[in-house]
Amino acid sequence: MTYFWNGNRSNKFDGETWQEVPSDVVPFEQRPWMKAAEITDAVVSAIASGKYGMIRLNFANGDMVGHTGVYQSVLVAVETLDICVQRIREAVEAAGGVMVITADHGNSDDMYEHDKKGNVKMEDGRPARKTSHSLNPVPCIVYDPGFKGEYTSELKTGLGISSIPATCMELLGFVPPAEYDSGVLNLK
Repeated sequence: MTYFWNGNRSNKFDGETWQEVPSDVVPFEQRPWMKAAEITDAVVSAIASGKYGMIRLNFANGDMVGHTGVYQSVLVAVETLDICVQRIREAVEAAGGVMVITADHGNSDDMYEHDKKGNVKMEDGRPARKTSHSLNPVPCIVYDPGFKGEYTSELKTGLGISSIPATCMELLGFVPPAEYDSGVLNLK
C-alpha cells in the first residue's frame, strides 16, 4: 500500500512511520481472517497514542481471499473485517478523529462469473467461481463523528481512488496542490 500511496516509491519519506504485520504462510482460503486482528491491534494502539496526524492501513482480506474463489472463506474474511473496522471506528471516535474507508478495486463483492445478460454462469452444476477483480464501483465512506458542517454530507460522485490524497489533505486542514485530482468533499 505504501509503495503506491508514495508515488511508486519504495523508500520512506521523512516523518513517516511504517509498521508491517507479516502475513501468514498459509493458503488464504484456510486462514481467511489473515492478520486482520493483529493489524487492528496495532492501529488501535497507534490511534490511542495520539502520536499520528494520519494513519493509513490496508486490509487485504477481501482481495486476497476473493482471489481463491472459495465463497465460505470470503464470508469469513469480510465478517472479520466488519469486526476490525468497528474496533477502529471506536478508536477513531474516542480520539476525535475522522476515518475514510475505500478501496482501489472490488473482488469479494462479485464471486461468480456472469453471462452478458447478468445471469450467473454454471459450471458442473455450481456457480462458476470468479477469482479476478471486479469492475464494480467501490465505496468511499467518510466517518466524521465531530462533523461541524464544514462540508456537505453528500460526497462528489464520479471520482476515483486518485481523489483520496486530496480528500485526506482537506480533512487534515491543508489545501491540496493544484495538480492533485479533486477530493470527494464538497467543502463549504
